Amino acid sequence: MYKRTWKYFKHHPCREGSPLPSDSGIIRHWSCCRKYINNINVVYDGVTVDKYVIMPNHIHLIIIIDNYGRQRAAFPTLSDVVRSIKIMVRKETGKSFFQTSFYDHIIRNEQDYLKIWQYIDTNPAKWSEDRFYTE
Repeated sequence: MYKRTWKYFKHHPCREGSPLPSDSGIIRHWSCCRKYINNINVVYDGVTVDKYVIMPNHIHLIIIIDNYGRQRAAFPTLSDVVRSIKIMVRKETGKSFFQTSFYDHIIRNEQDYLKIWQYIDTNPAKWSEDRFYTE
């Protein structure tokens, strides 16, 4: 049995890295994404999203997978969790916004966790510095 709680930082860009189109439905699409992020613990027991921010062209998340006391086959991988969110958003909106790949990082200690937490917290204020930023 595995006795470990894994914490991951995930950066997931939208297709081409560019912002989503500013059509009238965009808020609905992000609301849909937010709904599935907030409910991932319903899909996977022991999985929580500890913090996240949805930006116009990417999403940052801290995902915690607690596999304490479970056999390896009984808990999801980070890829399983990400794939589920992407599939649920695509099914509800009828559109695929996300690239197939994503950047992930295993959070190894409290200092790393706090640094990433602050990065996620301050990222919206830095949006105007993004190379894809438009007013």
